[in-house]
Amino acid sequence: MDFTKLQGIKFDTSSSNTTLINLPSTLLEALIPGYGLISQIIFKLLGFDIGLVVSACLVVVGLSKAIQYLYNKSYGVFSSYFMSSIQIEDDDELFSQIMEWIAEQSMTKVSRDLKAVTKWVSAYEESSEEANASDDDVLDESGIFNFEKWASNIPPRYEPNFGSDRFWYEGKMFFFSRTRREKQNKSPWGNNEDQFLDISCVGRSTEPIKELLNQIKRWTLTKDNKMTAINRPAPKEERRDYAWDRTSLRPSRPMSTVSLDQEQKAKIVMDINEYLHPASARWYAARGIPYRRGYLFHGPPGTGKTSLSFALAGIFGLDIYCISLMEVGLTESDLNKLFTNLPRRCIVLLEDIDSAGLRRPDEPSNPTAKDDEDSSEDSGTDDGSLTKVSKADAGIKTPGQNPLTNGFKSLISLSGLLNVIDGVASHEGRVLIMTTNHPDKLDAALVRPGRVDMQVGFSLATRDQIRDIFTRMYSTEHDIEKSASNSTTSSSKPPTKDKSKPVESPKLKDPDQEFYELLSQPPVLDIVEPEKLKEMAEQFAGLLPEGNFSPAEIQGFLLMRKKEPSRALKEVEAWRDGLIDMKKKGEKVLEVQ
Repeated sequence: MDFTKLQGIKFDTSSSNTTLINLPSTLLEALIPGYGLISQIIFKLLGFDIGLVVSACLVVVGLSKAIQYLYNKSYGVFSSYFMSSIQIEDDDELFSQIMEWIAEQSMTKVSRDLKAVTKWVSAYEESSEEANASDDDVLDESGIFNFEKWASNIPPRYEPNFGSDRFWYEGKMFFFSRTRREKQNKSPWGNNEDQFLDISCVGRSTEPIKELLNQIKRWTLTKDNKMTAINRPAPKEERRDYAWDRTSLRPSRPMSTVSLDQEQKAKIVMDINEYLHPASARWYAARGIPYRRGYLFHGPPGTGKTSLSFALAGIFGLDIYCISLMEVGLTESDLNKLFTNLPRRCIVLLEDIDSAGLRRPDEPSNPTAKDDEDSSEDSGTDDGSLTKVSKADAGIKTPGQNPLTNGFKSLISLSGLLNVIDGVASHEGRVLIMTTNHPDKLDAALVRPGRVDMQVGFSLATRDQIRDIFTRMYSTEHDIEKSASNSTTSSSKPPTKDKSKPVESPKLKDPDQEFYELLSQPPVLDIVEPEKLKEMAEQFAGLLPEGNFSPAEIQGFLLMRKKEPSRALKEVEAWRDGLIDMKKKGEKVLEVQ
């Protein structure tokens, strides 16, 4: 550029732009210091007035703002009088169902504003498609599974971002809005933002939106078919907003996997089935009977009490709500809120009710050591304490006692628990299941008819149960997902090598080389025919005495040999003798595995 032209420029600094044409330049001069000088330089050099360009830009910006303002106002008026909407909050289960459903729609494939969410896939929820796609690339050259490789093959889930969007469903347009706001009562432990979904459509009726939400719930039930949701109390700091957290979703347990007498299982299922029928609620109401049902599962540890609870939830399509009365800080007020927020139909599971440490009304929440020492061997009183407190229960350490629960006293009294279970304001329609290893410690008031309608005893494994456990462990007919049999088969085979490329052993030190050579050995697969398996199961059951081992102990032994029935049959005698000897000596570690 020839800067000599700047010498001939005469700047007019004395003239006042008072005409209407120069009004934008006057305003810009007031807002931008030196604008007049810059405009004169550009006019002399380039030959056009920059004020026209700036004025045009201001007009365009003003018009766009005006149009946006008019659009928002008109849309607000239109939506107020000619549109219907339904709002869903994030603490409602429907929120996650809607987000999951929308993530599967074409809306997330064409939208240019999305939110990526890590798709956590549990061992139960992984699809066969993902499993088949990742099985070939999860093993290293030594045949060791690498979880990071496997997880990298699972793509994230894409959801609509915060803001507004729209989608079509059955020929009708719906408007989708996702917003958030900060919570008034912030917690240092949890999320301090509330999220809301607004689904709206044109029309003065909300029926289309209701039908859409019903379709989403049906889709969710179909997707989660044969799955059981496990819920536990939310953290204490967050219970002001909601009471329960869904902790997991697992496949429903088949009733055949529960080690219990067939007639007894049938009796329980028939009783719950009759109770849950819609006509039963009217029958109870007509006769003035509280519409509640309670069960007590008692027996040694590992006999299947919790397993039966999960199996019952799967049969009737109910969610499980687990409560531990030993949770630190759980008060009677918290327990009341938890029961108040239960759904209409569910299973409430109170595990190990005998060790809950329920206190007497005249007893402090945290008894001192002196109070523990003064506790008598039988401290049951007329006011109804839950347990007969022995010296070990009162806080005096004994061999083998769990130090975590030693001397623990709950903030919940027996009367408070009974009031929650069957008080005037107690929840109706639920199935209450209490489990205990020591039914003799329970207070009579807790297990009286009306609170516990059926008691189910679980015993150590019988001969028939031992035979069934062995058969179920090695039978190929009990796979959870038969459709994923190819994936299961491929994962049990040693890793295949690409024959087109030479296979080089990893360059490792001698000890590591020897170690990896052991790992590279193909796994032992002992597949037997059904008739042969039946004979082996009878032989296995004959080698274990009845009433000595829990189903969990037998299953644990077989899991260490889950693909080798012949090896299990060969080593069961040594394991049996070692476990019996360990129990006689009071030891906790079994040398023979």
